[in-house]
Amino acid sequence: MNMDFWEDPRSGWWGWHGKRDRRRGMRRMRRGILKFAVLKLLDELPRHGYDLIRAVREKGWGGGAGSVYPVLAALEAAGLVTGREEGDRRIYELTEQGRRLLGEHAADLERWLKDEDDDDEEEMHDMGSQLRDSARRLMQAVSQLGPSSKPETVEHVRRRLDEARKEIYQALAEE
Repeated sequence: MNMDFWEDPRSGWWGWHGKRDRRRGMRRMRRGILKFAVLKLLDELPRHGYDLIRAVREKGWGGGAGSVYPVLAALEAAGLVTGREEGDRRIYELTEQGRRLLGEHAADLERWLKDEDDDDEEEMHDMGSQLRDSARRLMQAVSQLGPSSKPETVEHVRRRLDEARKEIYQALAEE
């Protein structure tokens, strides 16, 4: 089994955005948390795919067929859920291995799904917005350079940009 699939959802690109989709009023959730949410829902009772999608949406977690079905396939391949054909539907239920994994992450899962970390995530989102805004303003200034700009001005700006890039990498290295 590929254990990278089970990394901490808060590390790397896994995890919770902490923001609601303004158009739909739903939180945006990445598959890192969705896999545990699906396991939790299946721990309550066996369900088919569409029922899981509906339950995920009722909880306000977003998740459509394009995210739930791939997670179900990965969970089944990992032996954490099992599927059986029942009429024209595939019913999924948790395996003992899935229950063990869910139990190991129960406390973290409750915290992730109950928004205890929203303040930290919102702060990170605001910092990210500010950073993107600063980068956008920088590029607007750089885009003012053109064919009529003096070569020495272009060279000066290029040197300053290279210095800024090096300073950013230095700050990241010292972090």
